[in-house]
Amino acid sequence: MANVNSARFTRITSMNLVKEGLRNGAEDKLQRSLRSQFAGNGLAKRGVALYALPKGGQMNDPLNVLVFLRESNVRYRERLTSSDAVRYTFCESEEEVRQSIGQTDVILGSISFPSHLLSSAKCLRWIQVTAAGIDAFLAKSNLPNDVMLTRADVSFGNQIAEYVIGHLLALTQRLRDVHHLQLERTWRPLEAEFIKGKTMAIAGTGSIGRAVADRARGMGMRTIGLASTSHELTGFEVVYGPDDLVSFLSGLDVLVICLPLTAQTRGLFGRDQLAQLKPSAILVNVARGPIVDEDALIDALQKRAIRAAILDVFEHEPLPPDSPLWAMDNVTITSHHSGLNIPDDIINFFQENLRRFRAGDRLNGLIDVARGY
Repeated sequence: MANVNSARFTRITSMNLVKEGLRNGAEDKLQRSLRSQFAGNGLAKRGVALYALPKGGQMNDPLNVLVFLRESNVRYRERLTSSDAVRYTFCESEEEVRQSIGQTDVILGSISFPSHLLSSAKCLRWIQVTAAGIDAFLAKSNLPNDVMLTRADVSFGNQIAEYVIGHLLALTQRLRDVHHLQLERTWRPLEAEFIKGKTMAIAGTGSIGRAVADRARGMGMRTIGLASTSHELTGFEVVYGPDDLVSFLSGLDVLVICLPLTAQTRGLFGRDQLAQLKPSAILVNVARGPIVDEDALIDALQKRAIRAAILDVFEHEPLPPDSPLWAMDNVTITSHHSGLNIPDDIINFFQENLRRFRAGDRLNGLIDVARGY
C-alpha cells in the first residue's frame, strides 16, 4: 500500500507548491513537475490525482486548525496559540464544529469528533487524531477523499504494556484475594501463580503489540504474534498470518488483543475461535471491543470455558450497567484507560507533524485508509 501513502504525500507537496505561487492556470506546469518528481513510484502511470486544492483554488493563509478534544483542553489552549501562520479554533460542542468546519484546513481531534460533519469540510486536507485508534473517522465512509489521516504515535505502547502486565500479575498473584484477607484481618498463605515460561499470544504486532511483547519477555514469557501476514519479527518467536489463526490460538496461556478495528478484524474472535482456547487461558483486550464477539465471550466466561478476561474496551461504551460482565468474578473491567492521552506528548507530536505538513514532508503516524491502519 506504499503507493497510497505516496499519493497522499504528493498531494501535500503540491499544495505547498501552489501556495508558493503556482496558481491561476499553472496546473499543467505543476502536474508535469510532479509527474517527473514521482515517476519512479508509478503514480503517474496509474492516473493518480497528484494534487487537490481546497475550494477556491488556494490554501488558507493563515492555516485554519480546528481543535476538538474529549479530554480537558486547558494544556492544549496554553500551548497551541494562534500566529500569523496558524489560526487555532477550539470547539467544545457539535454546533461549534458545524460553524467552523467549512474553512478548516486541519483537524486535531479526539475519537469523539462528530465525524458526520466532515462532509462540510471543503478545505480539509489533514486530520490528526489524538489517539492510537482511528476507526471512528473511517466508520460509515465519513472521511472525504484526498484527506490524510494520522494517528498519535506516542507513548501508548509503553502505557498499554504496563497495563497488560500489571493486570495480568494482579490476577496471577491473586491480589483480589489478598485484599479481602487483609480487610478480614485473616492470615492465610495463598498459592500464587507465576507467568515465567507461559506463552503470551499477541494479536497485532504494531508498536503497541511490540511494547507488550518486550515487557512479557522481560518477565520470562514466550511471545508469539498474529499479523496481516506471516513473517519474522524481532521479539516474537513466530508471527502467524490470518490463515494460521488456529495455530496461533492453540496452546496459548494469555491472549492479548492489540489489533486495529477494521472490516477484517471485526468479530475476529468469535465463538469458534474462543472454543480453541484452553480452559486456563486468559484473554486481554486493549484494542477495540467489536474485535471480540462479546456475547460469545460472556458465554465462555460463564461456562468457565476460559479462565478469565481483562477488558479495557467493549462493544458499547460506556459498558451498560446491565451487562453480565460487571458481576463476574473472573472479569476485570476498566474504563478504556489503558492508553491515556498525555497532552504534552500529543501536542509535541502534532506540532512536529504540523511542521512537516507545511514543509511538504511525509507525516508521522500516517494511516493507509484503504487498509484501515
